[in-house]
Amino acid sequence: MSDLSSFFGQQERSKGADLVRKDLVVISSASDTNVSAFVKGSSACRVALTADQVAAAALSSNCTCPQARKGNLCKHVWAVLLQLEEKGADFLAGKTEVLAPGERSSPADDARRANAEEYKNQQRQKIKDRNKGIRLQKKRTERGPQLKYPTAVQESLDYFSANGFPLAELDMTTLQSARRLLSRVFHPDKGGTHEEILELNIHFERLEDHLKI
Repeated sequence: MSDLSSFFGQQERSKGADLVRKDLVVISSASDTNVSAFVKGSSACRVALTADQVAAAALSSNCTCPQARKGNLCKHVWAVLLQLEEKGADFLAGKTEVLAPGERSSPADDARRANAEEYKNQQRQKIKDRNKGIRLQKKRTERGPQLKYPTAVQESLDYFSANGFPLAELDMTTLQSARRLLSRVFHPDKGGTHEEILELNIHFERLEDHLKI
């Protein structure tokens, strides 16, 4: 949070930390690009944080308090950021700039975000291309007795390997990590499709069942 603290005054940081200590911050919902929160107290406020892209460095803030309505960063926004950090929220990943209510990022920042989105789209396409390639290889129907895994399990291992996650050592921690990262690419909310996220879940559950045996 050191990158973000410089955008807030000492008074806002101190009062925001006090709100967190008193357990007055409630995170209503949090995704990779949107956060909705409620700060309780004598002057209850609603806070909204948004990011244009998952990889965006800047986040926009909004609060219903008088200070925020004047276009300033307030203690409530800082309190929500502290609460998100405490919970390890993915929303904060890579964030280095906080925009006050009504503030827009510079053209240089917009260009940087556009480049990051283009890179992400390129990576997503590479994953899809590799996935298509592995489907063609799945025509192999006979496997020798020397195989380490059953045919169905091996197909799911091939799926993760083709998508950039070769599971040389199959364990639950590695499998869950691979699924979490791929879901950020294949989920419909991230630019993927229902079929892609469904296929990911099928292969994940198959390997998960195998580890439980």
